[in-house]
Amino acid sequence: MELSEKLPFFILILCLSLLNNLLIPFAIYFRQFGRKGYRGQGGCNIWGIVMDGILAGLINIIALNLLLELRFKVLVQDLTLAFLTGFISMVTAHIFMSVRRWKVWIMPEPWKWNAGGYWHMISMTLQMSFLFYSALLLLKTPSLLEKEMVQISLVSIFLLAGIFLLCLRLGKRGLRIGWFCLGSKAW
Repeated sequence: MELSEKLPFFILILCLSLLNNLLIPFAIYFRQFGRKGYRGQGGCNIWGIVMDGILAGLINIIALNLLLELRFKVLVQDLTLAFLTGFISMVTAHIFMSVRRWKVWIMPEPWKWNAGGYWHMISMTLQMSFLFYSALLLLKTPSLLEKEMVQISLVSIFLLAGIFLLCLRLGKRGLRIGWFCLGSKAW
């Protein structure tokens, strides 16, 4: 498939990623926000938009393009292993947030998630499973690593993942570039 044929599909994937990572959790959150006695944080911060909405969506698009170019065959045992690995990565991430005593809009208190947090758990498991499935295909067929398209895709994914991790690190302190500020405080 040519890029011009894939572009509408990629835009759809990016929009679905924004919907999944931002709009659905916000809808769940704002439904709770109006409840009497709810003391959670007031929404997501800018880092959440950059990380979950933009970077995760771009990583998904690159991984999808990789899968489309490889013309892979779906095997149930590979899907199962990818799902299990995705689930373990989600559990590890949420334990890490709780042990570090983070208070974020999906987890107003350590070890206490709201409905948006439970959605995040499901969503993160599925997205990480998708990425691990791509990685599993490359591990099973190392000769694919010699293809230029695969190398570019991997470099792009690792670069975006590095930016994602940098956002996690900077997210606690905030970052100011001229008038533009990425802050750690909730809306």
